Amino acid sequence: MRLKQNLIGFLFISLGLGGCFTPPEFPVQPQIEFESIVFKEYGSGFDAEADSLILTIAFSDGDGDLGLAPSELECVSESICYNNKFFFLKPDGTILTYKDKRTNSAYSTLPAFVKPYNCINWEVSTDNTGKVDTFYFELNPDHYNIEVDFLVKNPDGTFTEFDWTEEFNYPNCGTSFDGRFPILYKEEPGTPLEGSLRYSMGSIGFKALFSVKTLKLRVQIKDRALNKSNEIFTPEFTL
Repeated sequence: MRLKQNLIGFLFISLGLGGCFTPPEFPVQPQIEFESIVFKEYGSGFDAEADSLILTIAFSDGDGDLGLAPSELECVSESICYNNKFFFLKPDGTILTYKDKRTNSAYSTLPAFVKPYNCINWEVSTDNTGKVDTFYFELNPDHYNIEVDFLVKNPDGTFTEFDWTEEFNYPNCGTSFDGRFPILYKEEPGTPLEGSLRYSMGSIGFKALFSVKTLKLRVQIKDRALNKSNEIFTPEFTL
């Protein structure tokens, strides 16, 4: 049995929709194309605003079921869940903890509280009795509906994915720039949608991490039924 913890993503997005009076025909799997990538720098120093990396993609979807509301953090069926994390219950009904890993052979194969698992599988939190403990969880890959991977160019011309979790240490665990874009249909899904999605990623650390590096992004979106779009890459760029 699995428990869900409700957490809301931190990215902000804006979108623009365009269409025709005669509904076009598209596959039910979303389709995307690269449009633009823009970096906006807002200064430096302690009080500086976060710089923004703004990605714009074109999208189409045959049944228009695109977007998630921030409040959608539950399972809508046995196979479709929008929560962020799954926590696990033991047979006695209590939540699986790090103590169980250390004292119960049934859980001894769980990862240790070391990098990166201290960020992606263990959470120090308070249970419903007020006791602070370390709980085991697994991330739900379907919590986000847009996935953005940062790829850094190597001297030999190949690219390596920048792993945000690996680059930062507990308790300041790095997070990816995967996120959620809002519901795009007006009332109910069922009709084709096409348009442009403008996705803004903010950080005060972009220049420190990537100022002399060449990047490109790998991007994919999902619809509400968890159908994945094609995967696209931005052109190479620098900040």
